[in-house]
Amino acid sequence: MKEVYTREEATEQVRRLGRLFGLMFYHFANLLVEELGEERGKALVREAVKRFGLDRAQQIKEKVVAMGLKPTLENYRKAADLPEIGWGGPTRESYCPFAEVWFEKGAVDLCKLYCDVDIWKCSDIYWEVLYM
Repeated sequence: MKEVYTREEATEQVRRLGRLFGLMFYHFANLLVEELGEERGKALVREAVKRFGLDRAQQIKEKVVAMGLKPTLENYRKAADLPEIGWGGPTRESYCPFAEVWFEKGAVDLCKLYCDVDIWKCSDIYWEVLYM
């Protein structure tokens, strides 16, 4: 193991872990659909993603408050929980290591259910911003 990594090497390390997460999500989601049928399986995937997103939202909110800041969109970004590298391209949306695996598996329609995590992750902060 190296002591120091270049930015490119570190980016590849993050992407490697991202691809593993994407593969794990694929297998969980696919197994639920295989065992429970498409409707019930996808419903459980959606619920798991919602719970995961809300959990992340709570953790980020706690970080923001611990920093002595108000829960605003600007401060939310200061406590983001994703790595700053690994998603590549000029914008974070340009490359997703999770989606790379889902395309390889031909499971984009099923696995894109994960992308709703961003809605749930941000729902708490949006609510507070709207009603502060």
